[in-house]
Amino acid sequence: MGADKVGKLMGVGIAAAQEMGMSMELVHVNCWPALLIRLDGEIDSVLSVRVDEGLVSAIYTVRNPEKLSRMMEESVLTR
Repeated sequence: MGADKVGKLMGVGIAAAQEMGMSMELVHVNCWPALLIRLDGEIDSVLSVRVDEGLVSAIYTVRNPEKLSRMMEESVLTR
């Protein structure tokens, strides 16, 4: 817990992931900032954060291949 500890952990995790051949892209998922993580060019996971009052209050990760298969599809919005 705590911003400093979480920040350090995230930094170490990102550096290790890049060494393993993962690439990362900043995106928005459900209006929240997120990190799209690819392994060998394929989507591996999405890590999103919830922000309350300017602070990260939760971190969510999705690795379910069925849910991730729709990540790059565009949705048609109608009224």
